[in-house]
Amino acid sequence: MERKIETMRETPHWSYSALQTYLTCPMRYYFRYIEHAEVERTPISIPFGRAFHLVLSERAMKGTNYTIVDAKEDFAVYFKGETEVCENLTYKPEEDYWFWDKRGCDMLEVALADWPDDYTVKSVAEAFSVNVPGLSKPLVGEFDLVTVDGGDDTICDWKTASTNWPKGKADRDLQATTFAFAYMKKYGVNPVFRFDVFTKAKTPAHHQFYTLRSNDDFDRFVYLAGQIEKAVNNGLFVPIESCMNCAECAYGSRCKAVHRKAG
Repeated sequence: MERKIETMRETPHWSYSALQTYLTCPMRYYFRYIEHAEVERTPISIPFGRAFHLVLSERAMKGTNYTIVDAKEDFAVYFKGETEVCENLTYKPEEDYWFWDKRGCDMLEVALADWPDDYTVKSVAEAFSVNVPGLSKPLVGEFDLVTVDGGDDTICDWKTASTNWPKGKADRDLQATTFAFAYMKKYGVNPVFRFDVFTKAKTPAHHQFYTLRSNDDFDRFVYLAGQIEKAVNNGLFVPIESCMNCAECAYGSRCKAVHRKAG
């Protein structure tokens, strides 16, 4: 599947992932985006999520002619390909490749049976590049799916998650703000944003979460992005040490030694 986003990423840019990484842990941002360090571990959830996304994109583009048989066959190809290019791929003790291959097929059964958007699709895997006031580089990203839902332009983003999202998470999520801002800049329309969350439980489920952003939310995003760029330009990279950040960090050993290098 040819994706214009890959070409856009070849030039300097900002992305939602980069902004969120800095907010989560500036030191992780440094290792990933400044030093381009080799990752020490890649959880299987990373290639799994990418493969799942690619199959959903196929379904969105091809419509009802795309069957569950097609989906499972494509998932097998995409999942294998994604795992082969990952550095230091890791599994939990009770899991392996075939565990996740089967889980992906089970989740696709739910996704295709519950597909809501056949008659409303505007675009699939649509790349964007927009300017953000105060930033020296454009904001680049990709809308998973754009539909017309009840007369409103709606950005749909597919997520795989261990459990269902808690109430209010979508309303606080920076990705919804970032992507809605980009859509407003590109088309002059403030869209609805919908997260389609597919749980990776033994019995998979599909949940939808709708959210909206205001002009004040966009102003706050511009301010936040500007402050992050200022911090990066001034070399402000400190580790945010917490169980959530450190448990599966791809740069754990480097981070533990960073104070020795600085000394």
